[in-house]
Order: sequence, then structure tokens, then C-alpha cells
Amino acid sequence: MFKNTTILITGGTGSLGKGLIRRLLNEEAKIVVYSRDEAKQAELVRKYPSIIRVIGDVRDFDQLDTTMKIHKPDYVFHTGALKRVDDIEFYPMEGIKTNIFGSDNVARASLINGVKKCALVSTDKSCQSVSTYGSSKFIAERLFTNYDYNSPSTVFCSVRYGNVIASRGSFIPLFLDQIDKGETLTLTDEKMSRFLFTLEDAVSTVINALKHSVGGEVFIPKIKAYTLPTVVKALEKIANKPATYKVNGLRAGEKLHESMLDDTESALAYEVKDTNLIHIRPQYTNKKWEDTKYTKYKGKVYISSNFVSEDIDELQKLIKRGINEE
Repeated sequence: MFKNTTILITGGTGSLGKGLIRRLLNEEAKIVVYSRDEAKQAELVRKYPSIIRVIGDVRDFDQLDTTMKIHKPDYVFHTGALKRVDDIEFYPMEGIKTNIFGSDNVARASLINGVKKCALVSTDKSCQSVSTYGSSKFIAERLFTNYDYNSPSTVFCSVRYGNVIASRGSFIPLFLDQIDKGETLTLTDEKMSRFLFTLEDAVSTVINALKHSVGGEVFIPKIKAYTLPTVVKALEKIANKPATYKVNGLRAGEKLHESMLDDTESALAYEVKDTNLIHIRPQYTNKKWEDTKYTKYKGKVYISSNFVSEDIDELQKLIKRGINEE
């Protein structure tokens, strides 16, 4: 699908962006990285000399539009975002400018410039959100669905997923480092659960969502969740050291359990056959899906507390795989 195509990745210097670059270069695609971090772009070019780098902010529509007019991407992966939950609670307008207005700019430029498909990377925090970050991503999802509804040709979709092990900002490398140094860990709540999967799984999820998108859907992967004490036990085995922790309570914007799919969305949810994906169809749409490729989702509401695994050995292997990938 991607051989001899041009792919633009916003925020391409982040963990997911770099994972997408590695995978898509193997499929012989031309990659354009659009981000505002020139230092990390320079590092990327040293590692992947064939990529094209463009310094720009998703808040800047003119730069996005010019970039697309010059490089004519066939596909766009919109990974650029402000995503630190507690920081955005204190600087909400900055999150809104990047995650909402920036996403609108990416979608509008993609539509104007005839991009074939454009995928927004969202978050499990957008479902039943209690944070500015999650709410900004939920609105971005709705923008992409609306662009799809009004688009004569460009297909738009969104992808939600959970915490990527060892990605930039992940708590797992921090916990491992603290255990190694004998420091006390800080947990927010012993009952807290989080969806966890590896960077390569995240890359596969995003690529498969774009491949299978008909238009306007929100995709979610079928993944397991783990409580924080289970994570600590797995990290103790990896570090071969005991850990101590204290409980500080929820931070601003945090939830005890994350959601991928709520009860209202479940009525619009379908499993995509031969994949690990579920998609949520838009409440208003002019698209049609081939029934043979989907089955109606009849599982539990996709909240992390409903999919908790206490298998420490399983999680230990998952974390090791995630760390090695990064």
C-alpha cells in the first residue's frame, strides 16, 4: 500500500513518529517529517538520511499547506500533540491551540491538497474525559469525523490507544530507574489501571487503522490493562530488586481507570475481522461498510478495569519487549 508513496508525519520526532518512520521506510515510502523540534529532526536525518524534514508547527496552517503543496503526500499520520495531562490542566489554551486548532489545520490542509487518507492519533483519555487533554483530543476526533463527512475524496479517521511502554513520557522507564537507584516510587492509587502495549504494537495499530478506514471511524486496539501494583511487581522481577512505594493520590486531570469505548459508543462499535481492531462508526455518515469484513462488537464496555490482567510474567515479557523496541 505504501510502496512509492509519500507520507507526511506530523510530530515525527516523537516515539510513535520514529516507529512509523522505521516501519514505513521498510515499505519503500518517501517520508516527510513535519515538526518544530529542529534538534531532534537533525538526529533523525543522521539515522535516516532519506527522510525529508520540515520545521513547522501544526498551529501554522500556511506552513502546513505549503509543505503539502510542495511534497504532495498521499497519506498523513497526525501524531503531533501536547500530551502531558497535568501540564495541560495548568495551560489549557496551549493544549487547545495544538490539539484542536492544530488538528483542524492538518485536516483542512489534507483536504485542500488531495491527500488520500489522513489519520489522527488520539488517546484513551478522549473517552469519557475528565481532563483538558482528553477533551481536546475528543474534539479533534469529532473534527476528523466531520471533515470526512464533508470530504469528496480524502478519508479521515482517528485512532485511540493506551500507554506505550518506554515511549517518551512513559512512567515505566522512570519506575525502573528509581528501583535501580533504590528510590521510593510514587503511585497515584493502588487501584489505578492502565492499558499497556509496545511501540511496535502501537505502530501496527495506527497503520492498520489507516489501511482499514472507510471514513470517519474511531479505531481502538484490543489490548490488556494492568494495575499499578502489578506493574511494580513486574518491574521488580526485571530489575531483580525490591521496590517500595508511597501513594499520593490522583493528579490534576487523571482518571482511576481509562476508557477506550463507552456504553454509548458500544452501540456503534464493530470488530474488524482478521485484526486486533474495533472501530466506532460515526453517528452521521455517508459511507458504507462491507458487512462481511466486520462483526458487531458484543463485548464489555472497554474500560481498563474490565480488562485487567494480574499475570506478572506476561507483563514482564511485554515490558522487556517494549524496552528493547525503543
